[in-house]
Amino acid sequence: LPMFSEQSRSNGFSLLDDAIRTDKFRVTEVSDRGAVPELKVINGLDTDVLIIDGEELVGAKQNRIVNTTILVGKEREVVIPVSCVEQGRWHYRSKHFSASKSHLYADLRRKKSKSVYRNLQACASYRSDQTEIWDDISEKAAKFNVNSETDAMNDIYDSHEKTIEDYEKQFTVTPNQIGFIAFIGGKLVGMDIFSSTSVIPKVYKKLLRGYILDALDHARTAVRNKTEMGRYSARELQDQAKTFLEKIKRSSKDVYKSPGEGEEYRFGNKQVNGFALINNEEVVHVAAFAERVLP
Repeated sequence: LPMFSEQSRSNGFSLLDDAIRTDKFRVTEVSDRGAVPELKVINGLDTDVLIIDGEELVGAKQNRIVNTTILVGKEREVVIPVSCVEQGRWHYRSKHFSASKSHLYADLRRKKSKSVYRNLQACASYRSDQTEIWDDISEKAAKFNVNSETDAMNDIYDSHEKTIEDYEKQFTVTPNQIGFIAFIGGKLVGMDIFSSTSVIPKVYKKLLRGYILDALDHARTAVRNKTEMGRYSARELQDQAKTFLEKIKRSSKDVYKSPGEGEEYRFGNKQVNGFALINNEEVVHVAAFAERVLP
């Protein structure tokens, strides 16, 4: 379900995929020895760079995903919180990381968001539950009959690339779209919204891949259990979306300093969880997830 806003602004920042192709923006291990939950970002550009929650960085000593959305200030060096999505490797394949075209799949983004919030409340840390992430990826690989030499999430995507691409072709960005709400089997799963119409055309397919992988998982489970995928109307989806947005508005929120620029508003209860990155009184990115587990 595409989302629009009359308050959309120009973004004023670069995105990871564009920045990392230059020689002035680098993502590396924090040291030669490395540290699983942290990476170093060196932004030598004269513009801020947005790294989106769940983006995968591949290379160096092991593949990682970013634990939350981070706006890296221009000409700044920051340490960012990450999680490992390649449990079976701890040796260099490259000095610097590159950006993957895949994204952490949606249901694990939901779980990661909850664990990060718990750690923020407990000790003001953006760390995730690393064991939960490794276990979930192993379970997902087993469901898709994927044998990965290094237990890499990326291998799950690679093994089903043709099917995922076929799904991608069914979705297009609408003019002036700032985000979307995703449904699987007629049930609301999650949402990503940005402040600018210039962002979503560049990140849409990458974010969508995470929802597609979960949709394929859901379809396999439905076939295995001989259950219906569900029937629904556009009105039913819109009603779910309105209820979901109201739940987010009504949820209590805690404010934390972002690892990069701005502040982060975290929210979570039995119905929804997620966050909003705010910088200079502008909502840069909102990610939210319905508190339900797909069969």
